[in-house]
Amino acid sequence: MRPHFNALVILLLLLGPVAYAQNDPTPNRHGPFFLTVQIGGGQGLVAVGGGCWLANQKLEPEVLIGYVPPSIGGCAMAIFTFKTTYTPYSPSLQNGWQVSPVSVGGFINYTTGDQFFLTNKSAGRYPKGYYWWSPAVRVGALVGARITHEASASDLNVFPRRTTFYGELSTNDLHLVSKLTNKSLGLGEILTLGLGLKAGGR
Repeated sequence: MRPHFNALVILLLLLGPVAYAQNDPTPNRHGPFFLTVQIGGGQGLVAVGGGCWLANQKLEPEVLIGYVPPSIGGCAMAIFTFKTTYTPYSPSLQNGWQVSPVSVGGFINYTTGDQFFLTNKSAGRYPKGYYWWSPAVRVGALVGARITHEASASDLNVFPRRTTFYGELSTNDLHLVSKLTNKSLGLGEILTLGLGLKAGGR
């Protein structure tokens, strides 16, 4: 129950600022917050969360809470991810559309469940050195592309003002080490595709 309670608290904290922005009658006080829905990408079959735009909307730190159903993971799992994405440039098209050919980023996530533990010692059932990595924690990198639509300056009351559709390929430390020690692994076995949408008030 504890992980699910923590997930609910984090989600409420993320939703709070956006909900405030929607009810704010003063358009120019809308904050740079966004909500995210993602499918795949090593962060759960479905993950939801949110973050904020920084550095002139080029940097996007965010927190995601993902879910893996028993039919896929063998048991229900929750995955907590902190991810940051950097988009160096976004050429503008017509009618408020922008295309970002390259985004790069990194993430760290924690997976809940009895079979996932931080260290051999914390698991208490494996000999010393049996697992040199933590099954619960993964560190990874990603690269992707995106397309964004932004409302015009005259549509200050529109929500969301900024909507981004994105795709990304990601891998993690365990996959990379596996590739280095097993050359027969293909890219499809160490890369994971994620698709998502971000929508926010600015």
